Amino acid sequence: MLVEDLRTVGDDALRTQICVIGSGPAGLTVATELAAAGLRVLVLESGGHEIATDDTAFTAIESIGAPRAEQHRIAGNRILGGSSHTWAGRCGVLDELDFATRPWVNRSGWPIDAGALRPFAERAAEHAGLGHGTGFTEHEFWPLARRRAPADALDTAVLRPCFWQISRDPADRFDCKRWGPQVRAIVAPTARVLLNATVTHIDTDTTGAHVNSVEVTGAGGRVRTVEARVFVLAAGGIATPRLLLASRRTVTGGIGNRYDQVGRYLMDHRCGVVATLRPAEAGAALDRFGKYVVRSARGRHTFLHGMALAPGLQRRESLVNCALWLQEVTADDDPWHSVKRMLGGRVRWQDLRIMLSDLGLLASGARRRLVDGVGLPHRLAEVEVRAMVEQTPDADSRVRLSRRTDPLGMPLPQVDWRTSAQEDRTVRRATALLVGEFARLGLPAPRVDPAALPGSTDPLPLTDWAHPSGTTRMSADPRHGVVDQHCRVHGVDNLYIAGSSVFPTNGHVNPTLTVIALAVRLADTLRAGLAATVDSSVARRN
Repeated sequence: MLVEDLRTVGDDALRTQICVIGSGPAGLTVATELAAAGLRVLVLESGGHEIATDDTAFTAIESIGAPRAEQHRIAGNRILGGSSHTWAGRCGVLDELDFATRPWVNRSGWPIDAGALRPFAERAAEHAGLGHGTGFTEHEFWPLARRRAPADALDTAVLRPCFWQISRDPADRFDCKRWGPQVRAIVAPTARVLLNATVTHIDTDTTGAHVNSVEVTGAGGRVRTVEARVFVLAAGGIATPRLLLASRRTVTGGIGNRYDQVGRYLMDHRCGVVATLRPAEAGAALDRFGKYVVRSARGRHTFLHGMALAPGLQRRESLVNCALWLQEVTADDDPWHSVKRMLGGRVRWQDLRIMLSDLGLLASGARRRLVDGVGLPHRLAEVEVRAMVEQTPDADSRVRLSRRTDPLGMPLPQVDWRTSAQEDRTVRRATALLVGEFARLGLPAPRVDPAALPGSTDPLPLTDWAHPSGTTRMSADPRHGVVDQHCRVHGVDNLYIAGSSVFPTNGHVNPTLTVIALAVRLADTLRAGLAATVDSSVARRN
């Protein structure tokens, strides 16, 4: 895929069939899929190849709600590759219950079901640097891994097994996929990326029902115009509603905001350590709920084994979705850190000393990974029990426009993020169930954080996880959302949104794989729509 800079191209390069705003996983997936069909695609990226020294002035937010630990990431990564610059590669899929209307979860229910995304699973997995597009549930995982299910099964009436898969970068086996460095290697002769091209306004016709062009501002403040037949906004859960709200010259209140829905229902994942285990006692628990290496046509990929609340329990006790897992905290002198540096060409004499002092651990690790197909044994400082919980949709948890502006004069996003007592109650209940299951399975008892004990009123040790979503939610009714089931903005015939901002609910899993599956599905929708337009034009001429 050709990568250019806005400063170096002429105006003739600013006309295309499809304009994609944002070069993160969602935007580049849409562009790659459409280019494979021979369509002309232009991707606009606000940043460059590296994070600029003045980037904080552009990505700043005004936070007036619950405190956020990831303020520097919430507004997105202003760089080629977008959020993939900082993600950790952890992928999962939403549960069927996450798509359902749940009477005990406010504003729950998607206008599509889980089956609508399954046809796109394998294509999404390839884009995400995964080996498999399935395997995230117990009945799928053990056959996929060619293993027998453990004899000491969880009580699935309370906790069910769940799995995450870790992305791998094709150029670095020790890292998850980074889209930015891979862009030039994508075979897509009809797609181009323009760097340092910040979209500052979406221009519509006088009715607001059709986008004519977008304004892009480059270095020095020069404003230029990009024209296209179709526009896809893929700028992230904060920047996407910000741009819609700020595009208000013709449409009062912003584009797609007839019913005051843009920016509402901001969700994230709240995540944190709810209990711990000492390394000396954690061996059996890590063996039971640890890592597995699974082969695929695209190589070897690591799966993580966790536990999630059973759907029936969620219904009976009016809980939201929540998962728990064991997180190894490696010691500073873990020899596998030294091995990784050595293989990456960054070996130090201290690394040689550490490796030679623990050859037994390295030998057993090589056998475990290559023969047994499980995770490497590390020298550990601690083992954490972490929880990640779904958020309750709340119309007052939202993104507005601040009175403050960035260096280009655009209003900064004002973020009023809110949490709920339902989420806290869910985490405490899930933690207690894990402790009970460990006792039943004969595993050591985790030391629970006092705030995570049943009945505690202390603040839970949870923070946001830089997964902003929900701010342009999908709905069949425009009064309750921003996009329809095809991710088209209600009331605008050629504007679509890709990314987690379209999620009506966010489940307990990291959003990227679902985002990519939706992006592949959107590309198919756009390809079919453009083909139909061409066919009808030919028919009219004949």
